[in-house]
Amino acid sequence: MLFSFTADEWRILMGLTFFALGVVALGAGLTLLIIGPYRKEAKIIAGQSARISQKALTDNIAGVVQSATALVEAINNLIRTSSGNAIVLIVVGAVLQAAAYRLLIVGG
Repeated sequence: MLFSFTADEWRILMGLTFFALGVVALGAGLTLLIIGPYRKEAKIIAGQSARISQKALTDNIAGVVQSATALVEAINNLIRTSSGNAIVLIVVGAVLQAAAYRLLIVGG
C-alpha cells in the first residue's frame, strides 16, 4: 500500500490536525471578538441616529422615536450575533486544542 500508517502515526496526524484547526478557530474567534467586523458599521449607524435625534426637534417626534428605537434594536442584535459567533469559535477552538492535547500528550 502507498499510505499504510500505524495507529501511532494516525494518532499523531490527527493530533496535529486538531491542533492546527484549534489555533485557527481560536484566532478567528478572538479576532471577531476583539476587532469585530461590524465596528465601522455600528459607528456609522450611531452617527445617523444622532442626526435622527436632531431631526426629531423639527419633524414628527413620534415617527422619529419609533425609527430610532428600531435602529437601536438592530444595532444591539448585530453586536449580539457577532459576539455569539465569536464565542462559539473560541469554544470550538478550545475543544479542538483539548482533543489535540489528549491525542498527543496523554496518548489516545
